[in-house]
Amino acid sequence: MRINTNVSALRAQGNLTRVNEQVASSMAKLSSGFRITRAADDAAGLGIANVLRADIRSLGQAARNSEQANSVLNIAEGAAGTVQKMLERMKELASQAASDNVDSAGRSRITTEYQALRNEIDRTVATVKFQGNTLLNGAFGATIDTASTALATTTGVYDIKLTGAGAGALTLSSGLNVATLTNGSVSQTLGVTSATKQSLNFSSLGVTIETTSAVGAATLAGNITVGSGSGTFLVSSSGQYSGNDKISISGSSLNLQSSSLTITTDPTTLANAQSALSQIDVAITQVNTAVGVIGSLQSRIEIATENVRTTMQNFSAAESTIRDLDMAQEMTTFTKNQVLSQAGTAMLAQANSAGQGILTLLRG
Repeated sequence: MRINTNVSALRAQGNLTRVNEQVASSMAKLSSGFRITRAADDAAGLGIANVLRADIRSLGQAARNSEQANSVLNIAEGAAGTVQKMLERMKELASQAASDNVDSAGRSRITTEYQALRNEIDRTVATVKFQGNTLLNGAFGATIDTASTALATTTGVYDIKLTGAGAGALTLSSGLNVATLTNGSVSQTLGVTSATKQSLNFSSLGVTIETTSAVGAATLAGNITVGSGSGTFLVSSSGQYSGNDKISISGSSLNLQSSSLTITTDPTTLANAQSALSQIDVAITQVNTAVGVIGSLQSRIEIATENVRTTMQNFSAAESTIRDLDMAQEMTTFTKNQVLSQAGTAMLAQANSAGQGILTLLRG
């Protein structure tokens, strides 16, 4: 019999410590609902679950992108329908003017409405925007060519933003405290303050120029080249972010400006009315083509959205298998360890009292 080392108590204490650790681990899991509450529980599984969780969140945003893309297309479709109605009325007017039961005075009145409708087509196209992007003037997805000389460091320009400008060439020039931007047919001049950061909004041309504090009274100069581009929607998240994960639409396929529709002839005479009818027929075909592009893209995006949501469900199920806790199984383990903890506490008490028998020997 020994009193310096109580082996039974030490063993009971060791078992009790391990059981209490398991009880604490079960309580952490049961209170959180997770099978993995720390990396030590399953380091490999935690890594896989974290990747799945990131993918699920990215896919969720891709699904929202798809819904917003359909909103963009719905706006474009509605405006295209409005342009179609105006073309129908213009064809009706041109048909009226193409008959000799209308005199020159009548054709003049018809022409006034015809021109007003053509102007309204351009106004509609110029104002149909989503988040600052003009949708139906061929500029959707347009970009600034980085070789544009107006971006040179000596000009005082540090950024050029498109707010509706379509593909083409622009020229920037400046004089004493003014800057002028032109595309050859339209020009706009704005005041410039030297040595001051400022934003020059050439609204008539759909371009905003941001300057540095180094801008001078006459330094803004150079060409700006706007390249035709594509509107891009990220509708998935498989890792092919610049490839199959995106759906694009060519901005040039959605150009419904009157100049693009080539409805340039007014029905001022019988012959001109006949020419106008031919132009309107071509324009209506072009609008229908644009509507077809919009409709096909809407169908494609809806299918992509459905696929993304299905993928999210499957990824969530996979993550749940790895990360989530089987509550029934863990509760069974927790109950077992609670009983063992109580038993271990009792046995530790018994082991600690076993040495009391030595006192009998000491009393003699």
